Amino acid sequence: MSPLGILPLYSAIGFMNEEGHLSGTLLRNANTDINQPLAIALIAVIVVEYWGIRAIGARGYLGQFFNFKGLLKGRPLGIVDLFIGALELLSHLIRILSFTFRLFGNMTAGEVLLLIVAFLVPFILAVPFYGLELLIGFMQALIFAGLTLAFGVTAMTPHEGEHS
Repeated sequence: MSPLGILPLYSAIGFMNEEGHLSGTLLRNANTDINQPLAIALIAVIVVEYWGIRAIGARGYLGQFFNFKGLLKGRPLGIVDLFIGALELLSHLIRILSFTFRLFGNMTAGEVLLLIVAFLVPFILAVPFYGLELLIGFMQALIFAGLTLAFGVTAMTPHEGEHS
């Protein structure tokens, strides 16, 4: 959340249409636009993948996604290794969506809550909600950083020693 986003009715400044309804906003928080959380998520996931390739090596890191060793040795259960690799690749791609919509949803919900409270009660009674929104923004940053760290540590751990 930007510091200006804490101001009352910040997101209500915009254009009115012929019926007198707000049709577009001039000002809005960066994280309530889907592009900002998506960009942050893409950067985080690309950095995590880079850490994994850097720590284990390209062959070792990509080997967890494309594991043909079982099939090349003639074991029929090598198909299971391919399926698990496909699921692992899918889980890495879904992290982008998870990061994006977690941040976007929470920031948008907070903005909507502040907007509704600003219209329903006087400003003095809405102050606790502004504090709550600041706390939620801090917690979202902490969760985002913690998940990035956890994914990074997992990416840098070699998977060669695992046995089923």
